Amino acid sequence: MSDTNTATAPSLANEREEYIWMQQLQEPEQVKYQLAAWLLNPYPNSAILHKSIHSLLATHTELNTRYEFTEDGDLYKYPDTDWTTCVQNEQAAQGQVTALLSILAQQHWQPEITPPFLATVISTENSVILALRLHPILEEQFTLNGLIKEIRTSYNNYSGSEHQLELTPVDLSSLNPAPAKKTQHTNVAALASIILTEFRSTLAEPNMTLDDDFFDFGGHSLLATRAIGNLQNNHGIKLNFNDFFKSPSARALANIAQQEQPVASVTQIQPEQQAPLTLAQDFLWQAYSAFDFSPVYNLPFAIEFQQPVNEEALHQAFNDLIIRHVGLRTLFKTSHQQTLQYTVPITELKQHQWFLPSSDSKDATLATEAAYKFDLTRELPLRIRLLKAHNGNTILSFLVHHMVIDEWSLNTIMADLNIAYAARLQGKAPVWPNSVPSIHEFARMQQQNGINQQHLDYWCKHLQGAVKGLTLNSTVATASQNTAPQIEWLEIKFDSAFHRNISAFAKKHHASIFSVFYTAIATVLQKEGNLTEIVIGTSASGRTDPNYFDTVGYFTTMVAHRIRFNPQQPFTSLLADTSKQINESIEYADIPINHIQQALGIPDNQGLMFDVYIHIHTNNALNGQLNTPQGAIPYRQILPERNESMFGLHFEIMENQINNQHSLSMIITYQAHRYPTAVVERIAREVKQLLSKLAAQTSAQSGSQ
Repeated sequence: MSDTNTATAPSLANEREEYIWMQQLQEPEQVKYQLAAWLLNPYPNSAILHKSIHSLLATHTELNTRYEFTEDGDLYKYPDTDWTTCVQNEQAAQGQVTALLSILAQQHWQPEITPPFLATVISTENSVILALRLHPILEEQFTLNGLIKEIRTSYNNYSGSEHQLELTPVDLSSLNPAPAKKTQHTNVAALASIILTEFRSTLAEPNMTLDDDFFDFGGHSLLATRAIGNLQNNHGIKLNFNDFFKSPSARALANIAQQEQPVASVTQIQPEQQAPLTLAQDFLWQAYSAFDFSPVYNLPFAIEFQQPVNEEALHQAFNDLIIRHVGLRTLFKTSHQQTLQYTVPITELKQHQWFLPSSDSKDATLATEAAYKFDLTRELPLRIRLLKAHNGNTILSFLVHHMVIDEWSLNTIMADLNIAYAARLQGKAPVWPNSVPSIHEFARMQQQNGINQQHLDYWCKHLQGAVKGLTLNSTVATASQNTAPQIEWLEIKFDSAFHRNISAFAKKHHASIFSVFYTAIATVLQKEGNLTEIVIGTSASGRTDPNYFDTVGYFTTMVAHRIRFNPQQPFTSLLADTSKQINESIEYADIPINHIQQALGIPDNQGLMFDVYIHIHTNNALNGQLNTPQGAIPYRQILPERNESMFGLHFEIMENQINNQHSLSMIITYQAHRYPTAVVERIAREVKQLLSKLAAQTSAQSGSQ
């Protein structure tokens, strides 16, 4: 039974409903939602507006029904009590409202999963527009004018006589104008405006202009992924990462963008109780099983609040997150050699102990928390514990299992925690900006679609015949399989000016900071081993479907890049080749490495084909602040001790922004029984020297201009 409390009392559709349903089935282009929109004045209270729409749906349950044709030849309708599927929130620039309304007007009704009534709250820079859509299957019972009047009446009753809501109808006559022949200049201008709107939304920078650089306003690769995906999904505007780094302004991108039909959006469906594993989860579960379900895949995050926090409000806020993100309340069970994930119903959350206040943490430490062994068959995959630091500050230990979260998800969680904590301090439930599909829904879709053969062929073509692993002149051969692994780590820090100069170097060469570090590491390793090529692993978001950008779950895939060396090739040329390979491969990053290696004929018992792993933590979400009605509460990350590594050499680039100041550091975790500390220290020095040289060159060039 669904944990969203879907009503279980279906009824037969009437004769007219059957007629409209059949018409929709046969001529979907002709049976469309009716659309009307109103400008709300004064600027409405979001919580009251949503409450008013909820009240309408509670009064008229027919507005939130689903229709299903049974095997017996009957059409049934099922009232649904989850009203969030009927309400959407959108952000748009003032000049893009008409284009957005046009998109809403073209959306098709899907009787099994889409409600016949939809409300969309459109927020612009200085106004709010409420758009209502009603399917003809309900037009005998309701009218859009009647529904908007009920919403206005509820709003005015809830808000009181001093805040009466006025409605101004929006003229929709121009939504379907006669086809006009547009000039190329007009098309480019329109594309530039859409791209700029997406930039402003993604970066939360409403004052960006057409010629502003995406990366100068805090943009990075993960945000570029989001912008590219949203432009493709919502507007059919196709761009790639190499475009972004070469032409990082809205006007420049508009000149090289390709426009196609927008991708149909995924409508959130009611989550069922069980789902298969995603491809990425399946690979991780195999590795987790190989380690005998040890804490090796625990993610022990920790932050220290710089000011006092309300522990009960934190508890309630995390509970809100667990309810919102189904993946955080998932159990994993294996039967008949198949592992499935199961949703814990909201009503059963109180049966699980996952939050421990500081009063219950007398003998606990971050180390004991990090070593906690989850039983994912019966425990929630996260564990929140509050501790007291020696200085009296509160420390939040956020232990979560990798099966349900990746780094992209962490950014989503911290952003949602900010919203929920501020609401709970005021005794309110959070009002989320959108509804999010679950990782379980993605898993079902991925299982239905199967492996993308074209994407798998891409990796096989690039990696066939590649040299596996890493052999340096000083690599130590492991004497025995029983040799106990010795994991060590060291940190390289860069001064404050370095970030500015290396960013300028990267920008000059149309590359990312990550690509510059990556190429520098590859260059040093080449010299250490006289290499002709090397395969390097890195993390990819795995989120090739923009509908799941805000879904918390494990999507991350390991991807392998084959770097070939030419002794005469200058660093900037190798950087260009490396950047191009990294950026082009992102589109194909939905294929887990185990499927790629199987296709290449590499036996599972040979392990991964790469021994070097490089990834970046961009704009680390664990350094930030909680925004409360009483002011901001800053928090800072506490780095965990590194005592586990599945790679011989693991390079983590840490990019932080604290108090508007950027900083960079790099942590190298290594298997000391294979790569001696003296060798790793030399590699670290040479990487730092090379990067510092590149940064200094940029500084000198800018100083001489």
